[in-house]
Amino acid sequence: MSDHFYDAQLKRYITQFIRVMSNFSYKNANGQLVQVPARYGDMTRQVGQILNKNSENSVPAAPFISCYIKDLQFDRPRMQDPTFVSKVQIRDRAYDDNTGQYTHTQGAGYTVERIMPSPYLVTFNADIWSSNSDQKFQLWEQISVLFNPGLEFQTTDNYIDWTSLSVLMLDNMIWSSRQIPQGLEQDIDILTMSFKAPIWITPPAKVKQLGIITKIIANIHAVPQGSIQQDYSDPDAIYEFLGSPSRIIITPGNFDLLVLDNTATLIHSQSFQDQSLVKQPEQTTNWNKVLDLYPGQFRAGLSQLRLLKPNGLEIVAYISISPTDDTKMLLNIDPETIPSNSTIGGRTTIDAIINPQTFNPQSVTINTTYLILESINRDIDYRGPDAWKNQDGTDFSASANDIIQWDGSAWNIVFDSTTVTDIVYITNAYTGIQYKWDGEQWMKSFEGVYSRMDWRLIL
Repeated sequence: MSDHFYDAQLKRYITQFIRVMSNFSYKNANGQLVQVPARYGDMTRQVGQILNKNSENSVPAAPFISCYIKDLQFDRPRMQDPTFVSKVQIRDRAYDDNTGQYTHTQGAGYTVERIMPSPYLVTFNADIWSSNSDQKFQLWEQISVLFNPGLEFQTTDNYIDWTSLSVLMLDNMIWSSRQIPQGLEQDIDILTMSFKAPIWITPPAKVKQLGIITKIIANIHAVPQGSIQQDYSDPDAIYEFLGSPSRIIITPGNFDLLVLDNTATLIHSQSFQDQSLVKQPEQTTNWNKVLDLYPGQFRAGLSQLRLLKPNGLEIVAYISISPTDDTKMLLNIDPETIPSNSTIGGRTTIDAIINPQTFNPQSVTINTTYLILESINRDIDYRGPDAWKNQDGTDFSASANDIIQWDGSAWNIVFDSTTVTDIVYITNAYTGIQYKWDGEQWMKSFEGVYSRMDWRLIL
């Protein structure tokens, strides 16, 4: 492993300075706009000879702007603790190699240790070469108004690079210099503008990948309730961070979660090892009992509850405590995170959920699809109702929880609840609510009991 390190930091600063000096123009005698090139002023002897065509009598074409570093000094007044190390936790979005796109799930986690950079004060010079005063006046006026007193510039777009921003300040000007070249009847005039910029030169950062812990289970009863101390010094609780240290991810290790009618209720887990804390599942817990352990972190409408789906993805809900019942957490489900609908009878939706014993299917159109709550002509010896007869007069029969479809002449069962054991998702087009078949019953797609391993809070 080589100890050599070079990140071209100074080169990035001079590149940004050249970009600041680029894209200026002047208007010639014909009224045409001519763009003035900006180039790096320093050059090697070999490049200089090529540009001068191997002649000392060759004169550079004007106008143009020459940019270079005039001076570089250590900026001692800005020096800070050289031993300081800043740690930042970041997490990638997971990348799907098959589709070539980022997914909605979390990817690898990293800890970046940033070492204190060294402060410098750099002086840039911009030599404005012009062949007449009008060119000089036009270029100077366009440039000078930008620095009142300074102009910010950025060397990288890495949001964890704390040295990417700097400011360029106009420091001094030499209005005219006619030393280059000598011996011409009409000398080229050079306006030198000096700029100062406080910059940072940073050593390499340490990047550590977090590849061991994938789920955090925290025992909220490890220390007394409501103590601020337990937030960060509980030896049995581990905290993970999402995006920034202000987003604490917690999974209380002794609670399951009951989700019903867009509310979430804490219930004591039967599998929690401390038998002294085991209670009946129907006994609920006040949400403040959990949230008080993290004072100031919960934000109503912004904090999230995440529910693990069978496919490994998560349903995201923005949460707030019910104003009338502290044991109920109100859920605002993000519709983009709910599971995709299954295809049943060529459709991913149903037209309605009906009770066939009270509903009369008159004037149905082709492909009309219903989820039925009661059976039709099942285990009935007598003649069935006329409303559910096929067009040829034959009786139609189906079981409760089946999905049926009208093909224009007869009813057909497109989902047989007596044989399907896989998880199926379908949306009621009439209400916009998605339902899930769990092998035994239909329920809202995100409703049910989530074990303590299948849900978490992001405060």
